[in-house]
Amino acid sequence: MGAEGSKTEKNQHFSAEEHQLLLQTLSKIDSNGEKLSISSLEAYFTREVSAEYAAAFIQALTNGKKVQSFPVSGLAEKLGSLIKGSTEEHINLTLTLAHGGKLGVNSNQLLKYMEMIIEFYEKGIPEKGRWKNSPDTVRTQIAFAVLLDLFFPNEGIKKVWGKGPPESLLISYDAFERWWLGHCIFGNLEMEMFKYLFKFSPLGERRLLPQATQLPKVFPTMLSAAEVMFLNGALPMNLQSEWRFIFSTATHGWSFSIFMKQIVGKGPTIIVIEDQSGNRFGGYASVSWEVRPQFHGTQDCFLFCLQPQAGIFHTTGYNSNYMYLNYLEKNTMPNGLGMGGREELFGLWLDYDFGKGTVAPTCTTFASPQLSPNQELEISSIEVWALGPEEEDSDEEEGTRKKKSALDKNPEARAMLDMMGKVAVSDGYREEDNDD
Repeated sequence: MGAEGSKTEKNQHFSAEEHQLLLQTLSKIDSNGEKLSISSLEAYFTREVSAEYAAAFIQALTNGKKVQSFPVSGLAEKLGSLIKGSTEEHINLTLTLAHGGKLGVNSNQLLKYMEMIIEFYEKGIPEKGRWKNSPDTVRTQIAFAVLLDLFFPNEGIKKVWGKGPPESLLISYDAFERWWLGHCIFGNLEMEMFKYLFKFSPLGERRLLPQATQLPKVFPTMLSAAEVMFLNGALPMNLQSEWRFIFSTATHGWSFSIFMKQIVGKGPTIIVIEDQSGNRFGGYASVSWEVRPQFHGTQDCFLFCLQPQAGIFHTTGYNSNYMYLNYLEKNTMPNGLGMGGREELFGLWLDYDFGKGTVAPTCTTFASPQLSPNQELEISSIEVWALGPEEEDSDEEEGTRKKKSALDKNPEARAMLDMMGKVAVSDGYREEDNDD
């Protein structure tokens, strides 16, 4: 009975497989038999991270006491409590690593720690060539964006937009705990860092970064890994595992009709835009784009900025002007793609004269500020990703792929019928199979 209880306690944080992998890693750090010296562990942490964070980690591990060594099995259990223990244990470890404690943590130190764990996650990404490493400045921007509502509590993002990180703000333990409980990305990043350090579990299981698929031979993305992680964390869970490349001006050229053809009917998408001043921004469309002179979409849509500052702007409920796509020659409605705002004053607008666009000074649909310092846009690059696994349009009874009507091939004609209020009769008539 006692032996069984002891075994259960031993593996209460790690699975049997994780426990074995952790023991192997600890044995490699110091091959001195069944004990691992604190100096060896600190030297390992220093090599992998830095001397600064190594000292903080040893302090958390030993509770500030002078300890020469740990039995390897005992150290494994101690690490289990720190890394995978209770919320209180995890928060105490985080605050210690960020040079804080029971009184709270300094905002500068917390921002620096956040930057470090983002870098660590990038370092450990399997097949990291899919997403490029982030420059230090980008990591700082993303770290600040994640921590923004902790640094400026009870203030909307629009109100604090343009402000830099606060100087040496003391964040109380209670304030950090409340924030931590509502921001899983922070704890997930920390867990990935410890997986990388102690090799007890494969990296990437939490899908902080999606798999990039349907790529051309030359991978054209303008996004760094930290920017992708930031955007991916704002998406519904079912869309976070895969991003499918469907358009970029680098690959497809500067044609609005090709752009429209590539994005219509592809499910939820993210559009990323960079203007000629290097400002980067865009929008998430929660449903498929449709060509018609009316707004569509759902309240899950959002606008975002990545450069020169990162932020995500969700819907306000003020109106439902989420998504607009139109391209009709004989039509009084504007031709182009818009998100938020209203006709002639969209939160984000890409003109059918491809390469030009505008951003509104403010947008009530998304409570967003002006997405670029330049209200009139000269665009240098656009790319679009379809989100989540690709869904086949299939007939469930027959198990066969549905055939397109003539109007499916002609979005302009469908849009004209929508505008006139006519029923698309050919929806009931599908092309015959041409498999023979």
